[in-house]
Amino acid sequence: MRLFYSPFHRFVHKVLVVAYEAGQWDKLIRVPTFPFRNLDGDFVSGQYDMSALTPLGKVPCLALDDGSVLYGSQTVVEYLDSLSAGERLYPAGGSLRWDALRRLALGDTLFECAVQLSMEMWLPPEQRRPALFEWLWPKIEATLDDAEGWARNPHVFDIGAAGLLQGVSYLGDEVRADDLRNPGYRWRDGRPALSEWFAKATARPSVSSHFNLDYAGDTSPENHRRHVEAVLNAQKAG
Repeated sequence: MRLFYSPFHRFVHKVLVVAYEAGQWDKLIRVPTFPFRNLDGDFVSGQYDMSALTPLGKVPCLALDDGSVLYGSQTVVEYLDSLSAGERLYPAGGSLRWDALRRLALGDTLFECAVQLSMEMWLPPEQRRPALFEWLWPKIEATLDDAEGWARNPHVFDIGAAGLLQGVSYLGDEVRADDLRNPGYRWRDGRPALSEWFAKATARPSVSSHFNLDYAGDTSPENHRRHVEAVLNAQKAG
């Protein structure tokens, strides 16, 4: 299996966490993909084109050995979890399942909001839109407050926890919201349970295996294109 993904070590990759927990870590060929980066490191599209594999042009994207392609993080993680020979991160049913999916949705939306704000900060100050911050920031804080309540008695590490882990970690390391709102903002302030849970969660082997570790392999566009071609060839052969 080939996993096309953004190898930034500063946030917790939900897909990598699930792959490890499901016993699929060593079965993944990780393909670094930078949807917005050109050869000079500037954030423009083109050098890591995903359009041949997914109409979304986004990562994560999981290519199976037969050339089948799964895209969208929720699809990819549920597939990887289905391969687990042990206890799965997706509860089988009942209230536990719906609560896990609810927190997964919260974590994914928190992540998306944080990414939007982070991308906004790529713009020159005069082009930034304060209205976007005014719209997104209450959603971020409400999600964190909800997560604080859950973290007081987190029970188990499930798919909802993996989703929240990615959202919280990306917010902490990527968003520079203090330029337009909340000077010196720290998500940990006033949320001791969430902070304690985050510290314990990031110590799990499935997280420490990649969290805060730079990717050591080939990150070139040429390497990316070789793997895209390999998937397309597998599709033709099938």
